[in-house]
Amino acid sequence: MNPKFALAAAFVAGLVIVPLGVLLFGLLGFLSVDGQSEPPSWEATPARAMLHAALARQARGLVDPIPPGSEADLAAGLKMFRDDCAGCHGDWRVLSSWGSKNFYPRVPQFGAGAAVLPAPQAFVAIKHGIRYSGMGAWDGMLKDREIWQIATFLAEREHLPPKVDAVWKRTARGR
Repeated sequence: MNPKFALAAAFVAGLVIVPLGVLLFGLLGFLSVDGQSEPPSWEATPARAMLHAALARQARGLVDPIPPGSEADLAAGLKMFRDDCAGCHGDWRVLSSWGSKNFYPRVPQFGAGAAVLPAPQAFVAIKHGIRYSGMGAWDGMLKDREIWQIATFLAEREHLPPKVDAVWKRTARGR
């Protein structure tokens, strides 16, 4: 047998056998499905990269209609975030007790410095949700403008106008 052909056949077999083996392993019930395990890096790293690539593609061409530094819109976004999102995503320097431990994958904790998405990508995630993550779609529950206000608040939360920043940095007890 030609050595180049044997090498190519082994490579193709590996591309087919390994995924089929993982699928069979899962179908036989040997993969963990609990929501409290810490996601392993071999799973979390590529999943995060795929999520960011998908959000970037879906957000292509979207333009944030909220003017940069718009105090009223950022304050409205902060209020909606606290009312509807902080239970899972945490608050200023306060982790969500269940979003940071009992979701798989873990929920980004925005008050604890989770990565900042550009507003158009955050808009897509909020409006349409994220499969297999517990992040529901808010389309039809909030108006697009309200979704943009939350997305813009999240994108600008490290550079808020002083009045909005002061409200953001009040602890849950100080509200």
